[in-house]
Amino acid sequence: MSSTFLIYLTKILVSLNFFILLFSFILSLLFFFFSKISYFQNFKLSKDFLTQVQFFLLFFFLISFLIFSISFFLYCNYFKLFHSNILNNTFVFLPSLTVFNYFTFDFFGFILLFLAYIVGIISFLTLDARFYWKNVKYIFSMNFFTIVVYLYVSTNNLFLFFFFYELLLLPSVYVVYFVSYSRRAIQACLYFIIWTQIGSFLVLLSVSYIISVSNNFYFSELSFFVFTSSEVFYLYFLLFLGFGFKVPIWPFHYWLTKTHVEAPSGFSIYLSGFLVKSALFGFYKITSIFGVEIDSTIYIVICFLGVIDASMKMWGQTDLKKLVAYGTIQEMNLIYLCFMFGDSFCINAGILFTATHAFLSAMMFFVVDCIYRRYHTRSVIELNGLLHITPNLAVAILLMTIFFAGLPGTIKFISEFYIFSGLVSNSIFSCVLLMIFANVFGLIGFCKNWYNSVFGINTKFSSSLPIDLTFKEIYVLSFCFFFLFFFSFFPSYYF
Repeated sequence: MSSTFLIYLTKILVSLNFFILLFSFILSLLFFFFSKISYFQNFKLSKDFLTQVQFFLLFFFLISFLIFSISFFLYCNYFKLFHSNILNNTFVFLPSLTVFNYFTFDFFGFILLFLAYIVGIISFLTLDARFYWKNVKYIFSMNFFTIVVYLYVSTNNLFLFFFFYELLLLPSVYVVYFVSYSRRAIQACLYFIIWTQIGSFLVLLSVSYIISVSNNFYFSELSFFVFTSSEVFYLYFLLFLGFGFKVPIWPFHYWLTKTHVEAPSGFSIYLSGFLVKSALFGFYKITSIFGVEIDSTIYIVICFLGVIDASMKMWGQTDLKKLVAYGTIQEMNLIYLCFMFGDSFCINAGILFTATHAFLSAMMFFVVDCIYRRYHTRSVIELNGLLHITPNLAVAILLMTIFFAGLPGTIKFISEFYIFSGLVSNSIFSCVLLMIFANVFGLIGFCKNWYNSVFGINTKFSSSLPIDLTFKEIYVLSFCFFFLFFFSFFPSYYF
């Protein structure tokens, strides 16, 4: 199959997917707002008709996901064909895919939109106590979230890029505010809004300066504008901090652990699995227009400290959710570190690790939610002998720790292999130090708490044994394991 036909077919499918999303969004929007109007509430529609509408909207969303998956697969094949036949095995970035002259997809954009579909579905399934899958509110929220992500990853306009980046805050606040169990979750929502908006203000300063100096809005033209070394230095500093607040970088990660502990697990899956990745994409997208190299030593040191700090703090955690939160902070700082080096090999390895971390964090937070639903606690001190009480859940925990450990053959091992291969060419000592803290100290601190909960002696729950994993929980965990297994074969397209 020729590269010309592949790229043409991919453009058609991506365009079709946009119109399907837009149609489904408008239709669900109408039903959602009509249901709030008192006149239409008194106007009784037949139950069969409403059920058909709900299934119709859900069907269109699933068709959209299927079309996008096919277009993503075709783009990956184009990636492989472009790499082998044209570049003679010289590793560079794949050119972007332009649709309608307004939407431009690159490889990272495809990855992020793919994560939006998968992680969005998993997070809403976790929140199904309030969001039932047949509910129009559920479908409307999913459509709104997906179409905003579609526009965010594809827009060629810098101002609209920042606008859609901020618009992602709406579904975030909606979920954590209206689906929270407690007053403390509202406080966590405030932490989330305040810290992310501080970072967004710094990004806004950078975007405003770039537009005012270049007198241009479009990425395709901004890449040809020549910035001075001092301008790039200050812009890079603002963008690093602005997007770093959401990643989050050290020492500004307290808000993330606070939000994870207090917010529902479905929001934790959404926050860690997708939302922090949007900050990585924003940093990657805007800094790619700079044509001047800078000294990134201080930024590399900050990311190093983030990995070391999170690895050490995992040793003293007794709350499983906070333990998982520090595990995700460690991995996110490692990914952010890849973008600091500026090498194409490290950046692409970081993009691959981004997809790995999304499914891994979604699985870890979902496992924590499964434990809390049964035992009503997340404390390592109170949880003992899970293998004897809920063996299926214990096996899922063991498989989770295997994937987190990066066992050879798993996708995390492959991602870290490429990352450390890129880092070792820059500094052998720093690479070895990072491996010791991330893969030795951090891994031991993470796994020891889980193993104490799984293999400890049961002393509390012998009188009333909770049920094991339900069919829906097994389905969601299998969903995560499948994509972690599937992405293990992905580097054959990628590298």
